[in-house]
Amino acid sequence: MAKPIEGEDPYDFIDRLLEEQQMKHFELAGLVGEYRQHFEDMRENPTAEAATFARGLPGAKYRVNSKFVSENWLVLEAELQRLFPRPE
Repeated sequence: MAKPIEGEDPYDFIDRLLEEQQMKHFELAGLVGEYRQHFEDMRENPTAEAATFARGLPGAKYRVNSKFVSENWLVLEAELQRLFPRPE
């Protein structure tokens, strides 16, 4: 779980979390692009190995990145609530 660096400005911390979120989304998009290319290649040259790979999609790497995105949003939400508490 992401934590602020000692002495880090709260706005900088939130910006860092948003940047990490953005990068993970880029990675996820890249994985989806790779999967699409795999299916296109498989269409042209179906093999048993390609079918085995296709059955395993989206795979562990996609799931790990998706979990990071979900958990990072929870940290972001908590930090935003701390920085901008609702008026009572």
